[in-house]
Amino acid sequence: MVLPQRLEADTCAIPTGGPAACGTCRSTSGRHERGIRPGPIPDQDGLLAVRSKFMSDGIVPAGVSLPILRSWERSSMHGLVNGKPRRSETRLTETALKELRERNEELLVSAWGEIVTLCRETQPLGGVVVLTDPNGVVLVRLGDNTFSDEAERLGLCAGGDWSEQAMGTNAIGTAVSERFALSVIGAEHFCNGNTDISCSAVPIIDPCGALAGIIDLSTSVTVAHDYSLPLLKRAANEIERRVFERRYGRFEQMHLHSNPRLLGSPNEGLLAFDSDRLVGANRAAIELIGLSWSAIGVMHFRQLFSVQHASVTRQASADECVVQSAQGSTFFARMQMPRKAQGGAEPSRTIEREPVRPALGEPVGKDALPHVVLETLQTEGGPKLRKMKVGQLVYGANLMDDIGEAILIVASGRYRCFASHEGKELTLFTLGPGDAVPLQPEMVVEVRKEGEAAVVPRALFRRLTRDHPEFGMCILPAVEKMLNRSLTMVGEMAFRSVRYRLIRYLCEMAEHDGRQTSAGVVIDAAPHGDDLAMAIGAARQSVSTVLAELIRTGDVQRPTPRTFVIPDIESLKEELRVLR
Repeated sequence: MVLPQRLEADTCAIPTGGPAACGTCRSTSGRHERGIRPGPIPDQDGLLAVRSKFMSDGIVPAGVSLPILRSWERSSMHGLVNGKPRRSETRLTETALKELRERNEELLVSAWGEIVTLCRETQPLGGVVVLTDPNGVVLVRLGDNTFSDEAERLGLCAGGDWSEQAMGTNAIGTAVSERFALSVIGAEHFCNGNTDISCSAVPIIDPCGALAGIIDLSTSVTVAHDYSLPLLKRAANEIERRVFERRYGRFEQMHLHSNPRLLGSPNEGLLAFDSDRLVGANRAAIELIGLSWSAIGVMHFRQLFSVQHASVTRQASADECVVQSAQGSTFFARMQMPRKAQGGAEPSRTIEREPVRPALGEPVGKDALPHVVLETLQTEGGPKLRKMKVGQLVYGANLMDDIGEAILIVASGRYRCFASHEGKELTLFTLGPGDAVPLQPEMVVEVRKEGEAAVVPRALFRRLTRDHPEFGMCILPAVEKMLNRSLTMVGEMAFRSVRYRLIRYLCEMAEHDGRQTSAGVVIDAAPHGDDLAMAIGAARQSVSTVLAELIRTGDVQRPTPRTFVIPDIESLKEELRVLR
């Protein structure tokens, strides 16, 4: 039996005057139908009978999508007989899982906010959201505790292999093989033990066109998946955008779209250039310009557009400009320059001074910092400080024990603590030496500057504070400081203007990270629009408007996209007092 191979394009090949449905996916809409069918859940017993007949006789049944049929064939060729998976052979050890997560850290950092958002959006369904690596091995699973028990029983857990080779037809493994979004409902699964669940999965494509991973939603088979794929596609699109931004922050970027109102939106195209050579793109840009992924690393600016690279750089870095592709399509574009200081040098960074630590066993003063006291408790079973690498994430949800949340204690380095909702991140506060904070399940901590920190499980924290009151006494002021920061931020979001919040944040950056020069206070490696918006809890457009006004009046200068200069910091502080 010969089935059509996996789809390479979105457009159906419906012959003129021929059959009403596409011969590849049976769509009548002119677009490949890759997802699940809306409407009632298919008859499960009937599907099992159809699958059995298809595998034994090779007769292609009606009503079953060709991607599912192709997957059934592949599953059979992988040697999965009698509908049994290789579950016991495929789960990673803790050490191997840790190494896998480290290799996929870029994906995890970019995806975490979307995973949390999907969990909230799909909470009524009672399912779990899953992120896998490019081979279908689960990196993270988050969601409903009740269904999590069922997922654990099936092996849908961190370190579990859900490729077709291990599990047969399933949304994750089949999305890996077919490289497009799809759903697998109940008895469409090849392995009989998985027929009680339904799954939808969408591939995540990296800026070079390679498969980066899979984002999946799995639920009980009784839950309809009519709207699962649109939610997952939105999440995948945002994850791909964040991967692009992280990977190409130090490259020249072009933002483009045929509609000027969609510049800066999730639908804009993104291109990254090294000099004038194309080194990265997102799916939107590939589709808008009509490129192939093979163009990455090969094509140059002059081959893509009918204008000179230098002229576009001059015009579009200051404002939007109109460019025409080599095929004649017109786009509105904006250029984003690399994150460098003037003269092309890497931005200088201030040195963060660490407090002097007393030797172990030295009496602890009342003003001692939490990590200093913690070091003196090593012999009492206290947790050791561990190295924290730039980009590493600490997930509050993964550190809960039966009593409650863990406590993060910072000895050195710099950390961004944020929450995520509906695809947006909100920076709660920045952590530095001497800070301590309870890690709520919704919180994520990102390491911004390498340092040392300790994570204290709640049960151990209770024991240490009971046996060593001085530890608890130094933790309380640190946590109180974090709480006051949060209350201040919430109050400002409710009662203060965007201008006030932006000026206050700029003044804080100037005090902590600025360097005094004859031109004023210089802030190197300043955050871009998205980071500024997240830091003060405002819309990017509102922040851009206020920042542009500050630059126009001369209160703030921006010699490069990643550098701020504040000529008169006292004048800005005086405006804060007036706005208060």
